[in-house]
Amino acid sequence: MRIIYYSPHPTHDIVSEVGYSTHQREIINALRQAGHEVITVIMGGDNASDHNQIFLQKTKISKLKKYLKKIAPKFIWTSLNNYKLIQHDREASKRLEEAIKQHIPDLIYERSEYLQDSGARMAKKYNIRYFLEVNAPFVEEMRHFEGYSLYQDKAHAVEQYKLDNASKVFSVSSALSHFLIKRYRCNAEKIILQPNCINLGNLNISVSDGDNLRKNLQIGNEKVIGFVGSIFPYHGVDLLIKAFSQVYKQNQGIKLLIVGDGSILGDLKQLSKQLQIEKHIIFAGKIPHKDVYDYIRIMDICVMAKSNWYGSPVKIFEYGLMKKPIIAPDTSPVRDVMTHNESGLIIKNSESALASAIHLYLNDHLLAQKCADNFHNLVVKEYTWEKAAKRIIEECA
Repeated sequence: MRIIYYSPHPTHDIVSEVGYSTHQREIINALRQAGHEVITVIMGGDNASDHNQIFLQKTKISKLKKYLKKIAPKFIWTSLNNYKLIQHDREASKRLEEAIKQHIPDLIYERSEYLQDSGARMAKKYNIRYFLEVNAPFVEEMRHFEGYSLYQDKAHAVEQYKLDNASKVFSVSSALSHFLIKRYRCNAEKIILQPNCINLGNLNISVSDGDNLRKNLQIGNEKVIGFVGSIFPYHGVDLLIKAFSQVYKQNQGIKLLIVGDGSILGDLKQLSKQLQIEKHIIFAGKIPHKDVYDYIRIMDICVMAKSNWYGSPVKIFEYGLMKKPIIAPDTSPVRDVMTHNESGLIIKNSESALASAIHLYLNDHLLAQKCADNFHNLVVKEYTWEKAAKRIIEECA
């Protein structure tokens, strides 16, 4: 098949070491490895620095503009940014149309983005099969992070148009699927559940036995509780630190290893000092993705304390690939892939629940090993990018 992989977002490139880049890159590579021709139309760029200039004009902000931004209501600036997105989508449609005319694809596979419907419009214009991958409730997500916009109704209309015109909709979680059905009356029969996946080749990235890394991090014989990911409030690393503090009172043979960087890293370091456990917590900071699996390798228990209701969390698949016992939040996307007490410990959003789960793994090695083995086997069998690519092609039949 000849497939156009379309990513309309103005800044999401496919080479950065972030989730959206990895997801796009892996699907493209898996489709190509399966023998299909994939033409990429990536508006964010095939290189990390190749950002769309319509959206990212590097101009000096005047003192007047800075002042106006301080005194004007936030929704004005949110609306202005939304207007830029709409203008961007008009330009994106031209680039997509050029690719369609040049390559005459059998399928347009689009990673859906907020306020962008050029993929659906061009697919309809040229009567091309159109698949849509949806990773979030975009309008609600944008309002949560950016606030109200004057273009909110238009944004909902854009989502409706894309879903109506897609032959198939690939949703990352059952919760998101139910949302699309309820909010946009999307036909349930065309929705395919496709959680995030893992590249089995990453098993070969980590070649260290961990001894040198443990030495460099000044870890002796302690059991290591670990977290890998971005350090933002919604990932619950503060909850993990508090729970670790409770566990440490009863078990001094443990350390907490936090790998990643983000907006609240300084606050978390201060919290560890307030709890007087800073000597037992290692903040590794941001590390290259190729080294992530070395850090996971030395962890005895891997934790994801919080997650949103709709997104498929990549980190649990990374933990699973490395055959680690996992503690994860009780959300629909987690339960889509994991069973409590069989492939992991699924917990409520509380410090006491997390502390109890850590205690349980530390004291029940058979349970920890069973959960680690079961989820690892499931991940390598069902949640690979090769499997995801195969499902896309099967839906074309």
